[in-house]
Amino acid sequence: MRYIIFAFLIFFSCKNSVDKNILASAYDKKLYYDDVILELPSNIIDTSLYIEKYIQEWVSDQVMLKQALINIDEDEYIDASVQKFKNSLVIFEYQKELINQNFDTTISSVEILDYYNNNIDKFKLDQDIFKGRLVIIDKNAPNLKSLYNNFKSNDDDEIDDLISYCMLYALEYYVNDSSWNYFSSIKRKLPKNISETKIFYSKRKYDIVEDDNFLYLLFIKDFKFKGSISPFSVEKDKIKSLILNENKISYIKMLEKNIVNDAKLSNDIKIY
Repeated sequence: MRYIIFAFLIFFSCKNSVDKNILASAYDKKLYYDDVILELPSNIIDTSLYIEKYIQEWVSDQVMLKQALINIDEDEYIDASVQKFKNSLVIFEYQKELINQNFDTTISSVEILDYYNNNIDKFKLDQDIFKGRLVIIDKNAPNLKSLYNNFKSNDDDEIDDLISYCMLYALEYYVNDSSWNYFSSIKRKLPKNISETKIFYSKRKYDIVEDDNFLYLLFIKDFKFKGSISPFSVEKDKIKSLILNENKISYIKMLEKNIVNDAKLSNDIKIY
């Protein structure tokens, strides 16, 4: 008798604990706190708000699912949808295998340049770009005169000296002036009173700006404003990907056409 009473108390306690863990119920389904917490993203700050939103979405899903099951033949719809998805997935995997085995991924530089020239109006810059250099340095850093000289130099040895100096003392630096870069990448690092127009239209190629703590050495070799034609070097990799994707689509269509024709010749398919 004692064993029965003890077992009953344990069962009641566990049931009561489980019931307290329930956050919501809909029809014959229940949503438990532990299940929600398992899906809690690590970057969530307000756990209560997340749980509240989760409950509302869960309840809404259950109600909509219930109504859908009442009005739609589940077996017929699901079977057809699953089969269609399965067929698409198998075909997609086969297409990938064909591409991996036989597709030529070679894209010549001439092909890329021709694409650029024939579609040049499509390549408009969505933001300002520049070629240049930038060094942000503490006002009390040593050998600033040497830094100024090397910053303006095009001599390889002096550029190497500039890089070595910047690695030791610079807060930020960028000295590769042969490549185009988005001006936004350095604008946020400059004093707020410096605008693109002021920098790009300055008569001085080399400029030094300062605030309370730092010196900003800036060199603008070339620039292009948002809306102008984007340089070929900026678009080259993008164009290569575009051509490659277009070639893949054409290749797959060609294979499909050949496979269908072979099936017709062997009387595996007939169109009435």
